[in-house]
Amino acid sequence: MSFAGWAEVLFITLLAFIIIGPKDLPKILFTFGRFFQTLRRLSYEFMAEFEAIQHIKEVEENKAKRQKDFNNL
Repeated sequence: MSFAGWAEVLFITLLAFIIIGPKDLPKILFTFGRFFQTLRRLSYEFMAEFEAIQHIKEVEENKAKRQKDFNNL
């Protein structure tokens, strides 16, 4: 799903160029890029942690099931 079309991106770029100026625009874009990179990395780590917890839960359930089956023999 696209949040903005090319016209909106062009408008925002021109607006930022006018408000911020050509001198400071690269610095600000670099800062935003680093921020979003950090945010993306944190979200991947967060999702990986949930997947690890889910995997541990599945392993424990399988272990309990195997123990129950073994006790029934």
